[in-house]
Amino acid sequence: MRPKLCVPIVESLRDGITARAEEYARLAVDMAEWRVDFYAGYERELLSIVAELKKILKEKELIVTLRTEAEGGEPNASRFDYFSFIEDVLQQGMADYVDIEVARCEEEVRRLCLKYADGYTKIIGSYHDFEATPAQKDIIKRLEQAKQAGCTIGKLACMPHEQDDVDTLLEATAAMKERYPEFPLITMAMGELGRQTRLYGGLYGSVLSFACVERASAPGQIYYEDMQRIFDKIYSGNKHIILIGFMGVGKSTISGELQRQTNRVEIDTDCWIEERENRTIADIFEQEGEEYFRQQETEMIDELGAMKPAVISCGGGMALRDLNRRKLRAIGTVVLLTAEPETIFERVKESDSRPLLNDNMNVEYIRKLMAERQPFYERAADVTVSTEHKMVSQIAKEILDKCL
Repeated sequence: MRPKLCVPIVESLRDGITARAEEYARLAVDMAEWRVDFYAGYERELLSIVAELKKILKEKELIVTLRTEAEGGEPNASRFDYFSFIEDVLQQGMADYVDIEVARCEEEVRRLCLKYADGYTKIIGSYHDFEATPAQKDIIKRLEQAKQAGCTIGKLACMPHEQDDVDTLLEATAAMKERYPEFPLITMAMGELGRQTRLYGGLYGSVLSFACVERASAPGQIYYEDMQRIFDKIYSGNKHIILIGFMGVGKSTISGELQRQTNRVEIDTDCWIEERENRTIADIFEQEGEEYFRQQETEMIDELGAMKPAVISCGGGMALRDLNRRKLRAIGTVVLLTAEPETIFERVKESDSRPLLNDNMNVEYIRKLMAERQPFYERAADVTVSTEHKMVSQIAKEILDKCL
C-alpha cells in the first residue's frame, strides 16, 4: 500500500506557520504536521492556530504534535502543559490527529482515548528512541501498548546504528501488521541509515512517511519530491510478469517466449546491470564483491516500477533480500520457475558466466545452494511453475494463464 506523505510545519511565529500551510495546500502531499514545540508565540493562540491551519489545508489532513525535549523536540515545548494541551485539541475536534507519546503516562493516554473515542480528532500513540533500536519483540510490545491503550494509530521511531537495526524495525513492522492487520502503523528509522524505511516502509505495513520541503523536523527526512518519485515507481501498480528462480531454470528462454506471445518489452536484470556497469557480472563479483552487485539489483527495481508492463527475468539472487521480494511483488506478479538440480547442472555445466559456481560445478553443490535459496524464492513467489519436461511454449502459456 502506498503510504501517505506528511510534511512538517516548524516555523516559530504565527504568520510563518500559516504561510507554510498555504504553501503545503498547493503541494502534492497528503498531510501536514504542526510541530507546536517550535512555536514561540502565546499559549492562548494555540487552538485558534489549529483551527486556522485546518481551514487552510482543507482536504489535506492535519497532525498536531507537541514533542518535548526528552522525546526529540524543542526546549520551547516546556512552556506548555503537555496533557492539558492534548486534551484541548481533542475537545476542539478540528485537527485530524494529535500525537501522544504513550510512555509519558500510559494511564492518561488510555483515559484520553476512552473519553474521546467518538471524537473527530484521532490519537497517534507514539514511541521515540533517539539512542538505539529496540529488539524486535520490544518494538512489537510498544506498538501493542499503543493499540491496547485505544490509540487509532501506533507509531515508533528509533535510531539505527547498522543495517541490522533497520532490518529489525522493518521485520517488526511486518510482524505487527500480520498480527493486527486492521491496526494502522507508522514506523521509521532515523538518520541516513533510516532512509530505506522512509522510502519503502509501506511495503512492510507503515501507512505514513514524513518528508521535508525545506527545513526537516527530524534527522534523516528526505525531500518530498524525491519521495514522490520513488513512490510513483514502487506503488504504481504496474503488473509486470517477473520471473525468479535458481540459475539454469530457464528464465531467459521463457522470458523470450513470453515476449513473443505478449509483445511486451523483455528485460534481463543481469544484462541491465552489465550494461550500466559496462562490465560482466563475473567482473563485478571479482572486482567489487557480491554485496555490491546485490545493492545494484535492489536499486534497479525502482526503475522497473516506472516502466510499462514488461517481462522481467531476474538474476538468481534477486529474491534473496527481503526488500527486493517486497518491491518485486509491488510492481508485478512474481513467478517462481523450478527445475531439478540434475537438470540445472546439464544446462549450466558449459557456462563460464556463473561466478557462484566457480570451482563448484557439480550436482551436489547446486543441490545445496538451491536448498538454501528455496525458502526465499517461495516467500517472494505469487505463482510457481515447473520447467521440467515441458515445451517452452507450454510453460509460457501456463504462466500467462496464471498471471493475466
